[in-house]
Amino acid sequence: MESAQPLVILNPAARHGKVDLYRALVRSRAEQEKAEYIETNAPGEARERARQAAMQKRPVIIVGGDGSVNEVVNGLLSVSQRVPLGIVPAGSGCDFAWNTLHLPHDPQAAVERAFSGRLIDVDAGRVNEHYFANSFSVGLDADIAVAAGSLKKYLRLAGMPLYYTSTLRQLLFGYHRCPWLKFSLDDNGERREQEQRFILMAITTGPTYGAGFRINPQADHTDGRFDICTIRYTPLLRALRLLPSVQKGEHSDLPEVTFYRARTVQIESREPVHMQMDGETMSASSFNVTILPKALWVRV
Repeated sequence: MESAQPLVILNPAARHGKVDLYRALVRSRAEQEKAEYIETNAPGEARERARQAAMQKRPVIIVGGDGSVNEVVNGLLSVSQRVPLGIVPAGSGCDFAWNTLHLPHDPQAAVERAFSGRLIDVDAGRVNEHYFANSFSVGLDADIAVAAGSLKKYLRLAGMPLYYTSTLRQLLFGYHRCPWLKFSLDDNGERREQEQRFILMAITTGPTYGAGFRINPQADHTDGRFDICTIRYTPLLRALRLLPSVQKGEHSDLPEVTFYRARTVQIESREPVHMQMDGETMSASSFNVTILPKALWVRV
């Protein structure tokens, strides 16, 4: 069906550089498929190469974690041409690949799916001028993502241990920074607006983020709507008790928690706050979040 040469991108820094098995499997399959194989050398390279491939109507396969997938998605969605996307999850969290798309953990099986799995339509999101595949959030969880980025370098942690350690650190030492947010959203044609102090506000297409925290357990990545979880500010000791429930996705009955579903969300903060998109972080004080139904064409 596809005549264009696929582009295979491997992030050699994934899994703390322990990608030899993935490299061997993917290079072998790329040779069989007559695909172009490259390894990235710098941040932003995967985004640019994916953008160029999409303009040439070439399928793209990315080997890496959520951050690598986020780069490629930003490249693909910056052009109007939709092309097949294959993902070989090789990172520490891989929420989009493992928990949203249910791709295999086994590297050999994942490579097979990336090259020849069935294609499905998958929603994505846009925040201001950036795109995300799985999750966007502001508040404590974005601070946690920032902390995780630094802890990963110094403690060599990964996956759930990394995010649990980062979460406890931010709860104990950064909780006082929980932001005041005003947000409005469309919900069945109605617009709601309110300002409160929040621990976090998480907007997702999939059910988990942060290496398995089931923040929006009912989320469906193909329904054209965001699932949104807000957790209102509460004293620190109470927040510490909430954490295990949120991790397991058992927080729907907690009084501090409200769920919404919407296609657009506008968020204003009193001062700049951290945000995270698929684990990648930056800061701003105003966010315009829009669902992009069926924006991605992904192999599963």
